[in-house]
Amino acid sequence: MDTLDGKTIYQIFVRNYSEDGTFKSVTKDLERIKDLGVDIIYLMPIFEIGEINRKGTYGSPYAIKDYFSISKDLGTKRDLINLIKKTHDLGMTIILDMVFNHTAPDNALLKEHLDYYCLDEEGLPGNRIDDWDDIIDLNVEKIEVQEYLISVLRYWREYGFDGFRFDVASIIPIGFFARARLALGNDVLFFAESISPDFKKYLKKMNYYYEEDEYLLPTFDLLYNYNYLQDLDKYFKTKNPEIMRDVIRIINKESVIHHEILRSNCLENHDIDRVASNLNGQELINFLTMFISMRGCAFLYAGEEYGIKHKPALFEKDPIQWSLKEEELYYYIQELIELKKDFGEIEDQNIEEIGELSVYKMMIRNNEKERVFLINLNEGPTLLQDIVKNLDDDGIKEILKEKIDEGDIILTDPLIFTFLKDQ
Repeated sequence: MDTLDGKTIYQIFVRNYSEDGTFKSVTKDLERIKDLGVDIIYLMPIFEIGEINRKGTYGSPYAIKDYFSISKDLGTKRDLINLIKKTHDLGMTIILDMVFNHTAPDNALLKEHLDYYCLDEEGLPGNRIDDWDDIIDLNVEKIEVQEYLISVLRYWREYGFDGFRFDVASIIPIGFFARARLALGNDVLFFAESISPDFKKYLKKMNYYYEEDEYLLPTFDLLYNYNYLQDLDKYFKTKNPEIMRDVIRIINKESVIHHEILRSNCLENHDIDRVASNLNGQELINFLTMFISMRGCAFLYAGEEYGIKHKPALFEKDPIQWSLKEEELYYYIQELIELKKDFGEIEDQNIEEIGELSVYKMMIRNNEKERVFLINLNEGPTLLQDIVKNLDDDGIKEILKEKIDEGDIILTDPLIFTFLKDQ
């Protein structure tokens, strides 16, 4: 598979993408999505949802009743095929969310294969995570279960999907994914929802299995950035600069120790609050610049490109309010994505704070060019003179001094500098 570094993923919750919430409505919008610069469409689960222990009115798309079905409210098989075809015609790929740790309690599989599930002492199916009371856990350690799930992947692969995003992949036996990879081949994208440190602590306390991120390689092409995303969400809510410094330390450490890991750089998704709901316009611009531009895949949850503040409810019909969109943000993100594509694969990356100003210098480099970003994560402007005093990069210092001489005295939006290497 070609490198994913530099590509952009666009997550879609079909039910809440529009008022009608159908494949047809997504298909109609594909040209706009392509124009934004998106490479990979990611559809959240599209299957029929269980009714037993259903949460909310519509239920969680992660409580699946039948892996071979399509939820009728989303449209027909033909509608889905048309969506996939148009995605391909526009030069994008499309992946589907797969939920293999668990099913709905009324999944069709249960009647025929009770033994496919994790059973308690009384021989009844249950689940390990207390809050997930609308699902029951599959026993993916069993070879028969693995073969069944691989048949599910083959079925949807034949529809035309280019790959799969695997829900809570870290708590599913890695041996299954290795077998699935052999069965489907290396040209199919495997995207792991790796899990957060807090979730790992809980699993360790309960003596439940999970896999560390580095051991998900080379089976997976791409991992979530949950190694720091929940801390980042805490920062958005508290604006505590120490939390942000911890986030940057995690990113830098992985860049050195586990450089082979490629992340999807989310600021939000269906589980995380809308980033625009916690940041002002300047902060939002700066964070988007950093996390779209860094090594890995940029990741946008539908509506994020317009600064939509309301996160659609997972268990209800709660469509995105596109009328509240900020057009200027869309065009800025479009420019960032174009810059990301232009730079190409990143070989080296480092982020460092300038003094303790909450202004960060991010450097990315490959064998052709180097790009430097000055990212102001404060709620308001920062004096350029203060940045110059604390900066250890003489080249950027001189550029900033020239700006000061020309009358630019503050940094609000990011500054981006690109330097071509000598041939």
